[in-house]
Amino acid sequence: MTCVRLIFGLIFLMTTALVNGQIGSPSPGSPKATAEPPLCALSHLPSEIQNRLKRDYGSWKIQEPADLGPRAHARWEDEKPLECPGIAVGQFENGKTPAYAVLLVPQGQADAGYRFLEFGLQSGQTPYEMRVLDQWDKGGAANYFIHKTSISKFFDERSRKKFHALTSEGILLVDSAENEYGVEVHFWSGGSFRHEPLDY
Repeated sequence: MTCVRLIFGLIFLMTTALVNGQIGSPSPGSPKATAEPPLCALSHLPSEIQNRLKRDYGSWKIQEPADLGPRAHARWEDEKPLECPGIAVGQFENGKTPAYAVLLVPQGQADAGYRFLEFGLQSGQTPYEMRVLDQWDKGGAANYFIHKTSISKFFDERSRKKFHALTSEGILLVDSAENEYGVEVHFWSGGSFRHEPLDY
């Protein structure tokens, strides 16, 4: 009889724990419980780019989910797949080698401004060439994030020829400010980047 009571007691405790989410769910401090993707670490970029950012932008950091304002955070969460809001990796310049875009904000004052940079390989050979695609120093950086996108999502074949948007991917720069919502796609065209506003 004692054994039967013990078994029923264990079943009751396990059922209660499952209902309350205490078994099989990560603890609040575990990586799976956080909403922030791990790709915002500088270490996920090629070492050459890391060194360039440390040297030229030592007082800046990659835009992270925690830096975003509420509207930008909600808008960023709508993007699929969910990636770091300050890093985009894709075939931005050619179809052979990946290029890297970063959105930097000042350390300790993340909303003050941003630097939107792209690093690409010329003819597939190092070193990476850095391009400043945009910059802003008048506040409101918490409204911005970047994301990789397919060019065909916005340009049909005729538009691609018109804008010389011949690569497969571009970079979205999203401004989620309440009164100035806007999206621009930055894409490689004729040996340099250009950008166009989108209704997105």
